[in-house]
Amino acid sequence: MNIANRLTHYADDLGYLIASSISRKVLYVLRNGYETPTNISKVLKISLSNVSAKLKELNKRGLVVCINPERKKGRIYVITEKGELLLRKLPNGYKSDINLEYEE
Repeated sequence: MNIANRLTHYADDLGYLIASSISRKVLYVLRNGYETPTNISKVLKISLSNVSAKLKELNKRGLVVCINPERKKGRIYVITEKGELLLRKLPNGYKSDINLEYEE
């Protein structure tokens, strides 16, 4: 992939995170270690269906990965290097809203 394509994908993924507060929150939870969708839902007080949809989108973008995809229940997700990098590159205003809401 040439540099222009990589920059386009990077900008697209960064824009996605800026536009999706739930995706940012899910990544922030996964930054502390692996989790199941049910636990993420409980921590963030967001419906399981919403968390599952976000995990599917984040997985498609290569920001998270399921480490046991063969399971129907108890799937475990982790943040990827790409997801960690993009989370660190978010503008400060987007980082602070994640930290404050997660710590409540």
